[in-house]
Amino acid sequence: MDYFLEMNDITKLFGDFAANDHVTVRVRKGSIHAIVGENGAGKSTLMNVLYGLLKPDGGEIILRGQKVSFSSPLDSIAAGLGMIHQHFMLVPTMTVLDNIILGYTGNINLNRKASRRELEPLFESMGLDFSLFGTRLGQLPVGLQQKIEIVKALYRKAELIVFDEPTAVQTPQEIEEFFVLVKRLREEGKTLIFISHKLNEIMEISDDIILQECAL
Repeated sequence: MDYFLEMNDITKLFGDFAANDHVTVRVRKGSIHAIVGENGAGKSTLMNVLYGLLKPDGGEIILRGQKVSFSSPLDSIAAGLGMIHQHFMLVPTMTVLDNIILGYTGNINLNRKASRRELEPLFESMGLDFSLFGTRLGQLPVGLQQKIEIVKALYRKAELIVFDEPTAVQTPQEIEEFFVLVKRLREEGKTLIFISHKLNEIMEISDDIILQECAL
């Protein structure tokens, strides 16, 4: 079988401690792939390796059949990866629009008007009001901030999106809405990795599951 993503024998050491010890994950294109395990099992560490935030001490990453090496998140974003962290990577004092576009353009002279036009279809598909463009991020509830993170990943043309414990900050109603959104993204051809320790949610949302055990 051809996989969209393969992480083969990934090892990540912190001193003498192996947070990931020869971990292998293979993800099918257009699937929802869950990584489940207790807190401290190394799930987020593994995804931070994938996203270029951490350098692996062993193993290889193969994306679309090609071996890759990411030295930073800029590399992984350019390769079509996105990651929604449990603790959002957003600037509370900046507007929603600037939060979405600043890091992507790398240019302080932003064309906000053109970017807004590009973003309006994404806002519509996510059920977000256009008035949010000028709202300071810190004024929004946590559930809405998470949607902005998802819009940011989609705006950056992410084909594979990692969700790190996404339901930890959601109300029951927001969890239901999130599952609808994730399934829709799968139908649109996106590949999704869902990190969680909540078995009931994993069984409901996932196509494939891998158990990440705690290192001893």
